[in-house]
Amino acid sequence: MKEFIQNIRYYIRIVWKSEKSYFAVFVMLTLAMAAGPVAGVLLPKVVIGDIMAQDLEGFAVHIGILALVSVSSSFLLSCYSLKNEDLFVRLGFKLKETLQGKALHMPFADTENPAVLNRLSNAMSSVDRFVGALHRTGTVFLSNSIILGYYIYLAAGLQPLLLLLPFLNIVMNLYFENRVKKYEYQRKDERADITRKRDYTFSLMYDYGYGKEVRLFGIKDWLIGIYRQYQCQYELFLKRIAGKKKSAAAVDILFTLFREAAVYFYLVDMYLNGELTVDSFVLYTGVFASFAAVGLSLVQTGAELADTARQVRTYRDFAEEEGERKGGTALLPRAEAHGFEFEHVSFRYPGSQQYVLKDFSCKAEPGRHVALVGRNGAGKSTIVKLLCGLYTDYEGTIRIDGVDLRTLDLRKYQDRIAAVFQESRVIPATVLENITLQEENTPEEEGRAKEALRLMGLYGKVESLPKKLETPVGKAIDPEGVELSGGERQNLVICRALYRGGGILLLDEPTAALDALAEQEVYTHFHEISRKATTVFISHRLNSTRFCDEIWLLDQGRIAERGSHEELYRKGGIYSRMFRTQAKYYREQEQGQGEEAAQGDKAVQDGEATWGGKADQGRKTVRGGKAVQDNKA
Repeated sequence: MKEFIQNIRYYIRIVWKSEKSYFAVFVMLTLAMAAGPVAGVLLPKVVIGDIMAQDLEGFAVHIGILALVSVSSSFLLSCYSLKNEDLFVRLGFKLKETLQGKALHMPFADTENPAVLNRLSNAMSSVDRFVGALHRTGTVFLSNSIILGYYIYLAAGLQPLLLLLPFLNIVMNLYFENRVKKYEYQRKDERADITRKRDYTFSLMYDYGYGKEVRLFGIKDWLIGIYRQYQCQYELFLKRIAGKKKSAAAVDILFTLFREAAVYFYLVDMYLNGELTVDSFVLYTGVFASFAAVGLSLVQTGAELADTARQVRTYRDFAEEEGERKGGTALLPRAEAHGFEFEHVSFRYPGSQQYVLKDFSCKAEPGRHVALVGRNGAGKSTIVKLLCGLYTDYEGTIRIDGVDLRTLDLRKYQDRIAAVFQESRVIPATVLENITLQEENTPEEEGRAKEALRLMGLYGKVESLPKKLETPVGKAIDPEGVELSGGERQNLVICRALYRGGGILLLDEPTAALDALAEQEVYTHFHEISRKATTVFISHRLNSTRFCDEIWLLDQGRIAERGSHEELYRKGGIYSRMFRTQAKYYREQEQGQGEEAAQGDKAVQDGEATWGGKADQGRKTVRGGKAVQDNKA
């Protein structure tokens, strides 16, 4: 009961802050809902009494009063029921907005944690389940309490012991209803898990990103089958809930038959013995019949009210949970480049028992250009995410310019980072907004955005668009938007990093969607703009890492080899074997390489390597020693 009261008080508090009109509507509806049934029970007794007394004037007055109450009650119910729709929509939006803010600021690790995602899904769905339900059940519960109080007053004057049976019925119903609701609430995580997977699978059917695969590979029936599987699980879940409700309903039916029989037997006996008049008999039969209905409704709404209070608790738990971990308050001094150091760092992803990094140590001086290479799962992207401060639950120490990352003001530290990820996304906004990531931009900021577009070779494309920088990207929201190719979208994301700048530049497979010539163009630009910044570059194309000062080869969460391309190639270790494996896919395009090219690596002479044998990514023509010079640059 204490928790129930706390949850209701919490709900009242947040409603009072956002929608004070809610309470006026609540009071008016409660009174209107109570007035109608009370008038309905009194009407037969009054009418029969006036007719038997042949009091036509009193009959007319009573009929008029009761009719006015009934009509007014119906009018208020209809009027406020329509008003409630707008009220609930506004209130629900405000509550969900709070959850959206929490979701956007919660630790990055939580976005990959199914348990947290289920709790978020539960909290979101709870808003739909308690906003309208609390208002409805609250008004019904209070109005039924008023009606029941009036019925008790009437019935107590006849035979108080008759009230015992309806009250026992109410208690039994309350027990079983609450038991069913509690059973359902305790399995909310199971419901959330099933519905989240079902709804996600359903969303794939109209997701633009999956449209080509669905049609090209004919996987429609497969997706539908997966959706039906989760839908079947959900139906079985509901069937278990329904089974509990059937048991409660069977007990209620048996007790109701016994109660009704006992009450009617007593009233008929009193009437036959001349202890009740006709109008009183009609009144009390109506009272006890309504008493049962009102009592049952009171029980059901009471159980539902308790359940909706639990839903409030679900929302409250997530909304009041500690948000984004801000880290410390330390600040880094302004610098063109920041060095970093990992000291005995171990890390594993939430829910996993396997370490991605184990006792990992490394150090990069400010302004150093480092390439991370290695097999999939070696920990390359994890290092980048840790440097971004996206994960904080790691062992060991990460230092930025000698300062422990955990002590830094995370938001201000992240302002010093420019990052491009393979899975980076454009947003449904204008080209300019996609680069600056803000709605209002000054002429100086617009000029910087144009410079980034020029560096990436997108300026001509953007200038040819009808609205130029103000052209929306994508047609999902604005039909006048422009659809960019995969390479153009990635270049736009890279423009965002160029615009942002910062002392640390993190590039995680930034050119995976580009062809070989476009990729070489990007590397040229990156060499220009990352000359001062500390750069961490990840690529599976080993030839593309040659512009870096140093290469770190990761193997099983540790640095297995470290050095320049030439040093690692001559060493004949893992890096050399990986590079030679790629080199076998080279194809020579032209003859006549110069003397300098002949002295270079045979693999470089043959052309560009593509990781994993993906030769279709494009081939680069090698023109004498110039190609080798470019690669060494």
